[in-house]
Amino acid sequence: MDYLRLRGIGVSPGIVLGEVVLAERIIFTTRKDYIPPHRVPKEIERLGAALLRTREEITAIKDQVRTMVGEEHAFIFDAHLLILEDPSLTAGLERLIREENVRTESALSEVHEHYRRLFASIADDYIKQRQADVTDVLTRIHRNLDAGVNKGVPEDLRGKILVAHELLPSEAAMRLSQGGVLAVALDMGGPTSHAAILARSLDIPTVVGLHDVTQRVNVGDQLIVDGTDGEVIINPPLMVRKEFQSKKVKYEAYRMELRRVATWASVTLDGVRFAPMANIELPEEIGHALSYGAEGVGLFRSEFIYLQRSTLPTEEEHFEIYDRLAREVFPRPVYIRTIDIGGEKSLPQLKIEAEPNPALGLRAIRFSLRNRELFRIQIRAILRASVRRNIRIIIPMITEMEEIGAIRVLFREAQEELTSQGHKFDPGVPVGIMIEVPAAAAISDLLAREVDFFSIGTNDLLQYYLAVDRSNEYVSYLYKPLHPAALRLLKYIIGSAARQGKDVALCGEMAADPLLAIVLLGLGLRTFSMNPIFIPRVKKALRAVEVRTVRRVVQQAMNLRSAQEVEEYIIEKLLLKYPDAFLMTGPSS
Repeated sequence: MDYLRLRGIGVSPGIVLGEVVLAERIIFTTRKDYIPPHRVPKEIERLGAALLRTREEITAIKDQVRTMVGEEHAFIFDAHLLILEDPSLTAGLERLIREENVRTESALSEVHEHYRRLFASIADDYIKQRQADVTDVLTRIHRNLDAGVNKGVPEDLRGKILVAHELLPSEAAMRLSQGGVLAVALDMGGPTSHAAILARSLDIPTVVGLHDVTQRVNVGDQLIVDGTDGEVIINPPLMVRKEFQSKKVKYEAYRMELRRVATWASVTLDGVRFAPMANIELPEEIGHALSYGAEGVGLFRSEFIYLQRSTLPTEEEHFEIYDRLAREVFPRPVYIRTIDIGGEKSLPQLKIEAEPNPALGLRAIRFSLRNRELFRIQIRAILRASVRRNIRIIIPMITEMEEIGAIRVLFREAQEELTSQGHKFDPGVPVGIMIEVPAAAAISDLLAREVDFFSIGTNDLLQYYLAVDRSNEYVSYLYKPLHPAALRLLKYIIGSAARQGKDVALCGEMAADPLLAIVLLGLGLRTFSMNPIFIPRVKKALRAVEVRTVRRVVQQAMNLRSAQEVEEYIIEKLLLKYPDAFLMTGPSS
């Protein structure tokens, strides 16, 4: 047996050693399997029977998952039923069977390839991963073409490591929620896939994005899955097993420490309060976020609402989700970002035309102001959910003052409509903006007079400001959050808000890094929003320092010439004085 290390993306932390069980994969191919014309009616009947069995199966799974792990993980099957019942899907499959004289398997493969190309053209990882829902439904139809044939994952996964090409949403909900799965390793997937979200909520170590792990393992192989560092080791020798056993012991101690930290007060050594918040995509993540010490939801990405259905969501569907958020997080705040799609974040049901440079095109607020009826539906729903007075509204990608004026008009009109219809809402609901465009940063002193708060999106802001594509392997090394220019820009934005007495939060990846969070604290930031799993380590680091000292060190660091000099200076000046801030910042420490 060969010893092999594979690198992927750790999406649920933890380290385990166990035996492999492989999930069988449905293969969609480009090969056409033809039938004679006289068999077409029978093939249409075969498709109809498979659709009926699939509908019954999805409904049964939904009920079973609701019973086992609660409503929060059963919701995805509503989306699957909507996909299944979409008339265009059925009509498309029947048309292919009739016009091309092919078996249903070939028609399913062609439809799957159509959606694969569609989602592949979308740059946004979160939206791209919603292809799994379509694949899931088509796979179930495929499996149900022959009644009584079981092509699924083996039932008993207790004490085993599940290895699969892709863990579809229904498989994730069914297999992982039954308990006993040691870990998961997948060829495909990302941190916002249903499998990743469910694995995190169930504390199952998981590594995704391994590309070809299914081709490199056999049933019965021994596997180490390190969901903390995103590593998988196939058939590790004794020495490596001992190494990872030691690492596992350290990780368990680290996790216990973080769980304790999650309950501690968010206050620095010199008594300055700060607020760690959670970035989430799904309402089902609220409990998970609060368990890590989140003091509210600092960013709810409302795009997910459009990704769970094949048609545009109604006002009532929007409202139910926002109301649930406000209710479950109360009295803590919830920051809801209005729809941030368009351009590279296209959605099938919106039929957005391709653009030559989508990142700088018709997206976010630009898209919303061009599609005002769609935007009005979302605004009305958020306002209706604001009755508990803990909702804040974030408008993404603001570039100029005129956009603020247009937004005010829309909000005023929506409020007048709701009042005339007898709906209650918070008349003073805070409306803020994302500062993620350099132009907005440059006039942040003016914008601060017109809005209630800022939310800084450093991922895009610094990418635009430094002219660096973070996903481009040739230039990504130039993306440096500690670049003196980046620090000066952030200081100006934070200062602009402070001078007007306005709150400012930051929801980019900088907030999740303990060292960068300390720097942001020194720049005047007090609200940090991040993936919930990073909250305890950031809280621990910020609790271990004094703001007055950090402020002085960061101010001096901004006069240095490079990001490397800044980092070295800050570590040198703060490490000896506050060693606890630099201890246990990660399980590998």
